[in-house]
Amino acid sequence: MFALTIRNLIAHRMRMLSTAFAVLLGVAFMAGTLVFADTLTSTIDDIVGHANANVDAVVRAPEAISLSYGQNGRLVDADLLDTVAGLSDVAEADVQIRGYAQLVGPDGQPVVDQSTATSFGYNWSTSDQLNPFQLIEGSEPVRPDEIVIDHAAADSAGYSIGDTAVVLTSHEPHTFRIVGVADYGDRTSQGGGGAVLFERDTAEQYLAEPGRANAVVAIAADGVSQEELVDTIKGAIDAATPDITGSEVEVITGQALVDEDLGGVSGAIGPFRTFLLVFAAIAMFVSAFIINNTFSITVAQRSKEMAMLRALGASRRQVTTTVLIEAAVSGSLAAGAGIGAGIGVAQMLRGLIGLLGFELPAGPVVISSGSMAAAFGLGVFVTVFSAVLPARAAGRIPPIAALRGLTIEAVGSTRRRIVIGAVVTTAGVGTLLAGLSSRTVGVVGLGAVATFAGVATLGPAIVRPAARVVGAPFALSGVAGDLAVQNAIRNPKRTARTASALMIGVALVAFMAVIGASTTASFAVSIDQNFNGTHVIDSGGLDVSAGFTPELADQLRATPGIDAVSEFRITKARLNDADVVTDLEAYDAASISHLVDLGVVDGDLGALGSDGIAIDRDYADANKLALGSVIPAVFASGDTHLTVRALFDGSEWLGSQFMDTSGFDALVPDGLDYRVYVSGDDTVVQRVATGYSGTRVLDRAEFADAVGSTIEQFLAVIYALLALAVLIALLGVANTLSLAIFERTREIGLLRAIGTTQRQVRTMVRDEAMIVALLGTAVGIGIGTFFGWAILRTLEDQGFNTLIVPGTRLVSIAVIGAAAGAITATLPARRAARLQVLEALATS
Repeated sequence: MFALTIRNLIAHRMRMLSTAFAVLLGVAFMAGTLVFADTLTSTIDDIVGHANANVDAVVRAPEAISLSYGQNGRLVDADLLDTVAGLSDVAEADVQIRGYAQLVGPDGQPVVDQSTATSFGYNWSTSDQLNPFQLIEGSEPVRPDEIVIDHAAADSAGYSIGDTAVVLTSHEPHTFRIVGVADYGDRTSQGGGGAVLFERDTAEQYLAEPGRANAVVAIAADGVSQEELVDTIKGAIDAATPDITGSEVEVITGQALVDEDLGGVSGAIGPFRTFLLVFAAIAMFVSAFIINNTFSITVAQRSKEMAMLRALGASRRQVTTTVLIEAAVSGSLAAGAGIGAGIGVAQMLRGLIGLLGFELPAGPVVISSGSMAAAFGLGVFVTVFSAVLPARAAGRIPPIAALRGLTIEAVGSTRRRIVIGAVVTTAGVGTLLAGLSSRTVGVVGLGAVATFAGVATLGPAIVRPAARVVGAPFALSGVAGDLAVQNAIRNPKRTARTASALMIGVALVAFMAVIGASTTASFAVSIDQNFNGTHVIDSGGLDVSAGFTPELADQLRATPGIDAVSEFRITKARLNDADVVTDLEAYDAASISHLVDLGVVDGDLGALGSDGIAIDRDYADANKLALGSVIPAVFASGDTHLTVRALFDGSEWLGSQFMDTSGFDALVPDGLDYRVYVSGDDTVVQRVATGYSGTRVLDRAEFADAVGSTIEQFLAVIYALLALAVLIALLGVANTLSLAIFERTREIGLLRAIGTTQRQVRTMVRDEAMIVALLGTAVGIGIGTFFGWAILRTLEDQGFNTLIVPGTRLVSIAVIGAAAGAITATLPARRAARLQVLEALATS
């Protein structure tokens, strides 16, 4: 039976071509995602690992909260370097100082775009082994006004040795002279991020605090292990400074530091990897529909062949196994080709991320055997699993069917299918409504999936009436259009399976279109209703480690023509003994209520002081807090307690809790302003902000447009990722038509014999494809819009209170779907039109 199966595949290799192509695309997307993620992880691991590649021991202050790289939490006394460097077990030692530092170009704009990358400052290490940067031109910085910049920044800005440049830090902008250009290992930069290097005292002044450092690092002498070096350093510190406790200083191995940094990178890339894998899984899911449909059709068309095998003595199990072997062989070949194509997909993904403006670090392509095995195995599994039901149907074909010349695929909608579909759909809608009632996104999502499954199950029952409605314009166009409608409804199961594959991708596209348009509109409404200021000064930072000096806000306050100013800062903290680290915000508490609507406020925001906190009423109720309650708080810099001095209704613009900037500064030294909200004269705001590079001054309308533009960029990437699933579904339409033409060869011959022209045959096939495509797109748009509405209703109390159904975009999706259906039908239609009449009539 195995040999017969292989010969049958070779003889009919074109039959499974589209199926194999669907598997190939799905596996290519999965493999490409894994290759891209593995390559990105390896590249960033190399960049991060290089920073401390030669470090054997690290002296630092332990932090209960891990901050973004470049943000300073707890610092150590830089004089500890003298203690460490004097040990016989230490070959070399130096301090590590880092913090935010942004190089400004000759055009007055930051050299590194903060919206896509970050830029840091470091001390220039005098130890070649401990310095990850290598000079390629000029000299090291030795004076307070000297800096070294990375090679990529020098090329980008056009700077040369001897030029002067402004550097932005948490202090006032300062001008330095460039004395050197350096590479980061064998790279021109730290993966796209900028680097500015100062001599030690200057680094302490601008990046940390005078006499303080982020860490002291050391290289072990020959024959000394990292663990031995750690023990030696601990003993020396205990002896030299007995007043220092373990809560103030810790000593760890260099390998522990590298592992910690790599773990942080893995944690950051993990969600991004999952994000891409979701779309790969969608593509594989759509492929499963196509594979199942193809095998269902081919099994029905080969019913006489299968029955003949039964008549010759083959058992049901052998016939079933034959089909599964076909699926396994087809899936293996397609999955193998898909792995090869995955490298190209990985490059495509890099390009898509580039559409968002992110400059990803370059590195060699990493092809992991584990990832490739996973993609290959998934492709084969999906193919075989999708063929199980058709294979079982093949095994049930009775031997007597060998005497028939017709296919025996069931074409009617069974009562059982209708009952199951109705029950699942009803349960899905009920679950969705329950989620809406409880405002639980997870429950709404579960109800949406169940509803979708129910609609897909009911597909054959609704195909006939739906196809007649969708096909009415085609039927009115003439005989060819009427025949196309009849062909679409003659086998509702087949049409429903084909349309369902397209429905999945279109539903997701429509869902994202509704969510995107509604989010943009909701934000615009929020600006009108909740923001009382006139301008937003934005850093455009990739994360909260970027920003600009608080001096800007101070200057705005001191300038006539400015009515109200409030900074926006943010850090990580653990509040009220919670297990989860949260984002804690800080504002000018006395001004923020004039700029942002906080609803009814109990207590006094102006009295928050250095140890107060304001919380919204939902957070207060959930945690049984009231005015005067004391909340334990854990920051990277240490533990403290905060007193609740104000309660507010909540705001879409603020988090659940915030501090005054005066208290924030005591706990988070050298914090940057991520954003500044202002109310004042436009000319004055523009004039003051112009003196600070790296800022964007946006009025209310411009801020709404900027947010909308960011959402559109993100949606463009989502649409591109979903396009593969839609493409696979359209290939399914073409595959179904190709197999149907094979099945209808004699019928097409009869049509040609009674006078149907080649053009009418082509029109008939093309119109059928458009009807199926319109069915899938119409149902998909309806379901996607409905799910979008449901999710928005669930998130209404979080500011998503404006539903926008982008009619023009949804109509465009439908038109594109119909046009794509017509395009995919080109080859099948041409083949049908070119059938020789006599040969077609002779077909049994």
